[in-house]
Amino acid sequence: MGALKILSALGGIYLAYWTSRAIYRIFFHPLSRYPGSKVAAASAAWYEWYWNFHQPGQLLFEIERLHQKHGPVIRIGPDDLHINDPEVFQDVTRVGSKFVKDAKFYNFITFPGSSIGETDPGAHRIRRQVLTPAFSPQRVQELSPFIKQQVDKLLGRFSEFAKSSTPVNINAASKAFTMDIISKILFGQEVGSMDDPEFRNDFVRYIKEAFEMGWTATAFPELTKFMLSMPDWIMKAVFPIPIMVFKEKCTALVHSYLERQKSTASAREPDHMKSVVIDMLVDSTAAKGHIVPTPDQLTEEMIMLLSAGNDTTSDALIIGIWQICRHPEVLQRLERELQTAFPSIHNSDAITYESVKSLPYINAVIKEILRISNPLPGRLPRLVPEEGYTLYGDHVPGNIAFNFSSHLLNRHPSVWTDPNTFDPDRWLQPDAARLDKYLATFQNGTRQCLGKQ
Repeated sequence: MGALKILSALGGIYLAYWTSRAIYRIFFHPLSRYPGSKVAAASAAWYEWYWNFHQPGQLLFEIERLHQKHGPVIRIGPDDLHINDPEVFQDVTRVGSKFVKDAKFYNFITFPGSSIGETDPGAHRIRRQVLTPAFSPQRVQELSPFIKQQVDKLLGRFSEFAKSSTPVNINAASKAFTMDIISKILFGQEVGSMDDPEFRNDFVRYIKEAFEMGWTATAFPELTKFMLSMPDWIMKAVFPIPIMVFKEKCTALVHSYLERQKSTASAREPDHMKSVVIDMLVDSTAAKGHIVPTPDQLTEEMIMLLSAGNDTTSDALIIGIWQICRHPEVLQRLERELQTAFPSIHNSDAITYESVKSLPYINAVIKEILRISNPLPGRLPRLVPEEGYTLYGDHVPGNIAFNFSSHLLNRHPSVWTDPNTFDPDRWLQPDAARLDKYLATFQNGTRQCLGKQ
């Protein structure tokens, strides 16, 4: 009986603690003046769980609805504000801003220390300096023969489907196409996704399932931290596909590349057979202060770049194909521009990165696809610096997270006319140059996407 009383007392204390904490967060917290969900104010975990699991993937649209109701600033967590204002986004993410990535968020959806997951500005600056040559226009030129080969292979597959009147799964085809290109850039070899009759690929499946697990990581960070502290053999038993098997496959590709580079034959390989990414990361002289990552850290960097590069690029390609098919006038103008620029259009050797980037309409279409596809639409929090920040005349204390969504920023009516309309012509207007500044697809400032070019 005594034990039962003790358990009851502990239960009462536990309930009182959580109740009092919820009351404080809702009514007395420094962010209590901001509108939003009271459930989110009390506990972001259950709020995110409901809108991303019980209502699959709907958190972004619930946030959009709350902005429409309450204005540019809403509260989405005990210490989180979501802001839908292009000017505030520009200020927070500009070069020289003291806002940094929120480690509480990024440590659980990325590998800490990777180029994407690193939250320390100094360490990130060094890693970015190391990786930048691998994503430069010069590197794009070096890879052009391989990329054209992959384009021809994809178009050849499409022709096969057309001849047999078989529908094409554009989602699978696009992800296979980008996976083979990204894997070549990162590992010096493609993984053969487009060779599969149905464009099936384990790497694409691993990334999809890992992204789905990311919602759990952000909703319940402490649980995720506990799981990540477990030995690999336990992790593999609990999560056999999304995390550990994916990591094993990437580890094998990294090891294969490093072994190949040790051979004398590797020196005679053409440029497109090399992984500038790995070569730079294992070069201690690549940047001042650069520390060569351990084999495990090297694999983790490859996983992050592979995941970010494949899913975002393929999603933009999928939406682009869909939008062009929905707008035949856009397709006709693209065909006219390309036929004028390249009379022998079936001679693919004439079409290069340099020759295409000067064509106004195709570049307008690409920018509009990037605007409306939003390959990474969810929140990406930045922490208010210690001294705080003045937001619309109100002081916001330090260590509060400002969250932004490219989906909302790329549709903000203060910048974009008819924002939900696919309109490449907006990029051909006299004042179109200002739109480049507000395109949030690649983020902004020093944390801008490495693969933008």
